[in-house]
Amino acid sequence: MSITDTVNARIKAIVEDVKSLTDELAKIDVSDLQGKAKSSAAGAYADLAKRGEEFVATARSLKLDDVKSVVKVYTDKAEETVSETVAKVTKKAPAAKKAPTAAPAKKAPAAKKAPAAKKAPAKTTTAKKAPAAKKAPAAKKAPAAKKAPAAKKATPAKKAASSQS
Repeated sequence: MSITDTVNARIKAIVEDVKSLTDELAKIDVSDLQGKAKSSAAGAYADLAKRGEEFVATARSLKLDDVKSVVKVYTDKAEETVSETVAKVTKKAPAAKKAPTAAPAKKAPAAKKAPAAKKAPAKTTTAKKAPAAKKAPAAKKAPAAKKAPAAKKATPAKKAASSQS
């Protein structure tokens, strides 16, 4: 058999299965399935309602002292578990105790590097000279503005002198 024959045989088998599937679906009674679904849902609802009522009854019977005692028991168990875990970890990792003492030794050389960073502000002095150069043109503009009003004042004085003479 060639590949084409094999593919054709499989396609024919699938087509026959689909045709037989439609016949089987026609045999299914939908009303019977609906009845089964309703009875199943009713049973599940009844069970859920019963459990809900039991839960409500249990909640109503609880008292604050009962809740506090249960919380205390769980808190004690949690503290016990934590202390046991810490004890196990410290037994298994004695090298971990030495690691924190080595960490501060590494921080000390980092502090020595900080003074080297102070050299960087010395370079910024060139940047400070540039704003000073910008202030100089602003100073030149101010006297020019003062000269113009002075010239206007002189002209009325000359007029007054010529009108008096």
